Amino acid sequence: MRSIRAAAVSAALALAVSACGTEGDTRHVGAGCPSGAADASPHAKGWDRPADFNNDSYPDAVDLVLGDPDTADGTAPVVLSPGGIGPLVVFMGGKGGLRPTGRPLADGVVPPGSGGKWKEGFAATYTADLDADGYTDVLAEQRVPKNEYVDKYTASMVLFRGGPNGLSAEPTTVPYPAGSAHTESAPTAIGDFNGDDRADVLAPVAGKAPGSIGQILYGPFGSHGRPASTRTVTVRGAAPDLSYYSSLQPADIDADGRTDLLLATETDDPEDDNEGGTYHPLRWFRGTAEGGMVEADSPPGTSSANVATGTDYDADGYPDTLLPGPGPKGGCRPMLRGGPDGFRPGIRSLHLDHVGASMVTGDLTGDGRAEAVSTLGTGEYRTTQKILVSEITVTKDGARMRSVQRISHHDKNLPGAAARTEFGGTLQLLDAERDGCADLLTGATFTGPAYRRGGFWVFHGGAAGLRTDGIRHYGLRELGLLEK
Repeated sequence: MRSIRAAAVSAALALAVSACGTEGDTRHVGAGCPSGAADASPHAKGWDRPADFNNDSYPDAVDLVLGDPDTADGTAPVVLSPGGIGPLVVFMGGKGGLRPTGRPLADGVVPPGSGGKWKEGFAATYTADLDADGYTDVLAEQRVPKNEYVDKYTASMVLFRGGPNGLSAEPTTVPYPAGSAHTESAPTAIGDFNGDDRADVLAPVAGKAPGSIGQILYGPFGSHGRPASTRTVTVRGAAPDLSYYSSLQPADIDADGRTDLLLATETDDPEDDNEGGTYHPLRWFRGTAEGGMVEADSPPGTSSANVATGTDYDADGYPDTLLPGPGPKGGCRPMLRGGPDGFRPGIRSLHLDHVGASMVTGDLTGDGRAEAVSTLGTGEYRTTQKILVSEITVTKDGARMRSVQRISHHDKNLPGAAARTEFGGTLQLLDAERDGCADLLTGATFTGPAYRRGGFWVFHGGAAGLRTDGIRHYGLRELGLLEK
């Protein structure tokens, strides 16, 4: 079986191979957000509003701190885990832009006999107003070691509640479905599945549980972390084998106010560790007001877990879905179009210059149109990572993404330092200062002597894309992980 990291790398390579067109230029952008840009203040209501932990109308963010102790010479200044878990750091928006609070959530412990490596922490986070009080909360997967081995742990879902002063320091445990059929890992989808304007959580089912892919925990969540009600999501015919190569992705495909689910599944061949997995047809589940999630007719095309949905590339008001592999007529990426009845007939193309495996979209320039930001692997082994900004335009057969800006880990105007293999490891777009232009929060794993490489960077959006002046870098000390 392939590792998770190997699957991610192969997905990035597949995208790089399928890319077409010419390279974009590297812009050194200093122009601020233009006057007259749309006010990006969030709606007063709605489960999917931008994260706002203290409800001050400025978007906030949370991210995971990761480190690679094997690259640190001597004694590291802080204990970080090699196992993909770590503390959470909170960033608050405001007139001055996005800044860390300096108060990380759950610094973790160093278990006896662990060799100084931190093995308790978090592996995934999701933001939504789960208790419907107007403050965004954070749902996180917390992992606690069973013994000295980093891959032996117990996992639980915990809720950090938002409030007037931001996120609570102490989390509340969210009860998940019990039994061996249910996974201990994080939920794979959050949305408003019944259209009541309350956030819901899907707890997935691991393995081949008969007739089900999981259970929806309907909000609002009470003071003890319990959902208002629950409902099992049933399937037509045989249940899929949910694995590390499967994903449940939420998006309101038909724009009816109720979140739908796309299940993309790829399974391994147990007889051959060197071959790729088997791609299975997409499965589509529609959210309903009273009947839970109902499996609908499958959209066209097969998929791997590398399916992305939720962005309206063709600007028709309905989110579209990107599939891996070459598109029709030599197009770079096949695209399923959302519509009032679900998926429109046929497969269109998303033409592109280049794009990475991870991509987010938002209005960087304040012109009312979305740009795409992705992390692109370059070089012989696609391990040198750059941040890529692309324009999105509508075409007669779909849409086109044209790369217009690249930012590298060694650009002279970039503060701090990052390993070339880690730069741009996480991407979040949010208008943290509400000037009408989205800002980018990007993170990189801490590596090297004394963890001098890595951390988080904040780029401001501007009239021509990401501004290359006024970039902020936050290391261990600014994040509150070292004594000041």
